[in-house]
Amino acid sequence: MKTILTINPGSTSTKAAIYEADDSWNVREIHNSNVKHSPEELEGNPESADQLKLRSQAVEDFLLDAGNPELNAIAGRGGLTRPIEAGSYRISDTMKDDLLSSRYGIHASNLGALIADNLASSRGIPCMITDPVGVDQFQPLARYSGHPELPRRCQLHALNMRAVAREAARDMGGRMEDFRFIIAHLGGGISVSPMENGRLIDVNHAMDDGPFSPQRSGGLPLIPLVEMCFSGRWKSAKEAFKELTSQSGLLAYLGSADGKEIEQNALAGKQPWLEVYQALAYQISKEIGAMATVLNGRVDAVILTGGLPHPPLSDWIKERTEWIAPVTIHAGEREMLALARAAARYLFGEEELSEY
Repeated sequence: MKTILTINPGSTSTKAAIYEADDSWNVREIHNSNVKHSPEELEGNPESADQLKLRSQAVEDFLLDAGNPELNAIAGRGGLTRPIEAGSYRISDTMKDDLLSSRYGIHASNLGALIADNLASSRGIPCMITDPVGVDQFQPLARYSGHPELPRRCQLHALNMRAVAREAARDMGGRMEDFRFIIAHLGGGISVSPMENGRLIDVNHAMDDGPFSPQRSGGLPLIPLVEMCFSGRWKSAKEAFKELTSQSGLLAYLGSADGKEIEQNALAGKQPWLEVYQALAYQISKEIGAMATVLNGRVDAVILTGGLPHPPLSDWIKERTEWIAPVTIHAGEREMLALARAAARYLFGEEELSEY
């Protein structure tokens, strides 16, 4: 049996969990913690990198409360890395430099590898990340946009998407490499990707393309957007980016990004809640349909995952897309379990760690 620590830093919290693994698939959670960081704590450490000590100590305190178990490996959530292949990676000095400097973007998840490295170094055990947001398996045609200086970029919820692909394939009696899936991660961001031979070969960029989400605009009409940029509405690109990625989507239409509140009002038939939520299902369904063409219409399953695929949203999506392939729902987030299973695959000799 192997004992594994997983770490998942979010914008206002740090999640940690301890798992026991009998093999590379059968892992069970024995302790978990979700430490909420107060606004005062975060204001005193405004940049993600400034929070490293604070969050590392929170995980150390969790381990102490759990009896300070003897760990075999630590897996941290991968942050905004350079474009890399899917899989598990050893946490190297180069990776730490990229994450600490926010070279490829600022996000609390950048701290996952750094916290894991801090804790693993003092214990003399291996540490790793797996399937970070920077996973890029685009086929060449997927990179074309319509302007050579603006290629399409790959950024997606790879950790959760590959985790549910493994689960769905196992339920279907094979490996994810054996099937052709369309996977839709529906949460704070939305990623819809076709998977072929275990590779996520295309995707809408969850920050600036595809369906709108609870707080993000998704793809927008180009000419009105350009006009808006020069209208004086925003003083800087940073202001525009903030509105389009954190103050748009459901929040802009309804004044709320709370999925449960929106579900309840939509189920009650209240307007504009019902129509806006139907529009979200409509856009997600269109993206799934578009990705079906990437696979030439040969799709074994459409997989819905993340925090949003519950009725009525999931029902509306199924109505529009189940002609493509059977629709399966793997609701919820599996980041911690996915990290634990990745570490178990390494510890049981089924997967090597790649070099970053």
